[in-house]
Amino acid sequence: MAAVGLASVLGFVVFDTPARAAADDTRGAPVQSIDELASAPEADRDYHIMLGELALLHGDADKAAQAYVEVLAHSHDPALAQRATRIALAAGREDLAYQAAQTWARAAPKDVQAQRAAVRLAFVNADSQGVQRFAPGLVASADSVRDGYEMLSEILSGRPDQADMALDAMRRLASAHPDRAAAQYALGRLALNYNRVDEAARAADRAVAAAPDWDEASLLRAALEVRQGKPKAASKRVDALEGSARQRAEYHVALARMLLAAGNDAAGLAAAKKAVAIDGDFAQARYGLGLVALSQGDLATAAAQFEHLYKAGARADDAAFYRGVVAEQKNQDANAIDWYKKVDDGDHRLEARVRIAQLTYRQGDLEGARRQLHALAERHPDQSDKLRAVEGGLLVDAGQLKAALAVYDKALEDAPDSSDLRYARSLVYEKLGRIDDAEADLKHILSQDADNPEALNALGYMLTNHSTDYARAERYIRKSLAAAPGNPAVLDSLGWVEYKRGHLDAAREHLEKAYQGSPDPEIAAHLGEVRWKQGDHDAAREIWHKAQAQHPDNAVLERTIKRLTS
Repeated sequence: MAAVGLASVLGFVVFDTPARAAADDTRGAPVQSIDELASAPEADRDYHIMLGELALLHGDADKAAQAYVEVLAHSHDPALAQRATRIALAAGREDLAYQAAQTWARAAPKDVQAQRAAVRLAFVNADSQGVQRFAPGLVASADSVRDGYEMLSEILSGRPDQADMALDAMRRLASAHPDRAAAQYALGRLALNYNRVDEAARAADRAVAAAPDWDEASLLRAALEVRQGKPKAASKRVDALEGSARQRAEYHVALARMLLAAGNDAAGLAAAKKAVAIDGDFAQARYGLGLVALSQGDLATAAAQFEHLYKAGARADDAAFYRGVVAEQKNQDANAIDWYKKVDDGDHRLEARVRIAQLTYRQGDLEGARRQLHALAERHPDQSDKLRAVEGGLLVDAGQLKAALAVYDKALEDAPDSSDLRYARSLVYEKLGRIDDAEADLKHILSQDADNPEALNALGYMLTNHSTDYARAERYIRKSLAAAPGNPAVLDSLGWVEYKRGHLDAAREHLEKAYQGSPDPEIAAHLGEVRWKQGDHDAAREIWHKAQAQHPDNAVLERTIKRLTS
């Protein structure tokens, strides 16, 4: 059998006839030999393209990436280099993608996508010289210098282990243009992202000096003043910014976010109020002020914002929902129901209907609440497990534990892996003294989601209360805390297990953090008990009495006080 030559596979003409030669008068020279054609650069290029496409057809992305990168040894065509880059990225081969992106960037110096890919992949591959080599091209190819520097700052962010390399590259670029505001601003943003606050402040100062009317530079400096513990300086800087009423309101909304993120709630609320005072028709400012006020317990201010928005028809459904939340927090149940009924659409519609059912129960109509939840489950079958969990919760609160267990059992027949239902049922099992069954439900959740913080915490807390295996309980609780750092409920559990192990100082530390995060009556009961055991009875009584004033009917608090003081 005759061997099939490479040239014929690639589609080269291997037969020549006088008639064909006469018809093709564009040929200026005789056809070369088959071997010469097969060894031509175009043949090598086409051969590796063929290999790459065949590999893709067979699902071998890695082999395709290698073939396409080999193509670039024979061609610097930017379209091929772009395709090679994308195939390598799809294969997870960032090393090969970087090789291709370099060719792409050199072949297309004005293509911002090519320059961006080259910088990003240089950074990913920890090639500091590559970052410095391609960064100027990214800035130059962007629609504007500011856009280019903004893209560069974004690319060089998010890798703490490469912070020095990122900042060094940006410093070098910025130092070449010390009076270019965009360069200094980008350096400031990048330094702030890597928590180099002092360097960021110096760069922001240079950006403001170079472009005193550029609001973004001034806002960056204000953000840094907040980070440096200078909220008054930040407020003064934002106050000095000029613009329309809407622009100035937007600046104060931005300031409010900065202050709230820094934990300065009072100043954040003041900034949000100022935004509304500047532009009362700015719905985003009013909505933000309402949420901030609600979170800080300023219910009058919150109510005023949400009512204004609802009447203006701006974010009406959201406004109605949160106005209902305000009424609910003020124990105005009928008013809350009226507001929740006004939520006709949007993300809060289902939650509003659930809250109506819960308030119906709170008004003494358990069966009416259950009927409402059943109707919701029929209209929202995808949410039926959560709605049945709510129904079970109402029955638990009413002391009907067996009825609650029946609801959960029936629901779990339809959704056996529902974490919400398993978790809720485990709590009922615990109350019924069926600890093994409760533990089995929680472990089932963990078999599906090993880092589920609620299940880990519940299992650890249950073991603390119903066994002496405190070491195992603490392991579960600490794993939960790793998944949900700072969570008050988990800190309470950790403090409680430390107390059970006799570590009073550690217990107090965790419980005080928990109580600061959430003045829950059960946390108050635990913290008060630890202080009592430490001999500080006055402090314990003060904690308990304060909690009792807010939660006079809490059973855990009542039992704790009676057990220790009687």
